[in-house]
Amino acid sequence: MRNQSGSRLTMAVLAAALVVVIAGGVATASNMAFKMNRAWAFAGGGQIGDNWTSVPFNNPYVSQGSFCTQVGLISAGAIGQPRATITVVNASTGVPSTQTCGTAGANSSPLPPDGRAIRVRQPNVAGALTNGIIVGSHNPSLVVTIADAGNGTIGDFWFSVPYHTTAVTMNDLCLSSGLTSTGGIGVPRAQMTRINAATGVPTSQTCGTAGAIGQNLVLGEAVRIREPNGPKSFTPAHF
Repeated sequence: MRNQSGSRLTMAVLAAALVVVIAGGVATASNMAFKMNRAWAFAGGGQIGDNWTSVPFNNPYVSQGSFCTQVGLISAGAIGQPRATITVVNASTGVPSTQTCGTAGANSSPLPPDGRAIRVRQPNVAGALTNGIIVGSHNPSLVVTIADAGNGTIGDFWFSVPYHTTAVTMNDLCLSSGLTSTGGIGVPRAQMTRINAATGVPTSQTCGTAGAIGQNLVLGEAVRIREPNGPKSFTPAHF
């Protein structure tokens, strides 16, 4: 099994008596289940520990709380002990919603069903795991709609890049999703951003540029899309 360049993540794929073959860091069959060993960077200052994570389009997690417990995020502890949190951003308003693992709020909040990702923050406390197993499968019929980018965080769509994506680079994703990737001087294009969870450092690239062409996606990691000519809808390309 080979890892995608720049990724610390590994992926094992199981499905009843069937096996999904991994080649070059991507799965080659979209209708089979998979499980992935997702690494977590511990929460620190600023964006350190912001693990923006792709949510499998089909998954067994009935709530954010269920996801917390099944992937081993800190969901219990003594009074005052920090727990893990999950954040989902409403792209239309730019407003984030954060739930704490092991609470009624997390247990009653679903994972986003529309292609949006989640931010996982795992505290560095006794017993905290540095990885968790995420399971699911692809939904080839899901249509994703990217909101129009506005002021501030309005239009920030944190996209769950499919585990079976055909895209290797940010620009591949730009083109396969029909995002604005061309235009003359003064014509805005779409932009993609990833967060290095270990350092908290963001990397942004503009669609259709050499930077986007040279920026690899990281398996299991979500990217933020800002589309200045939205809304735009697409069915994510997949194997």
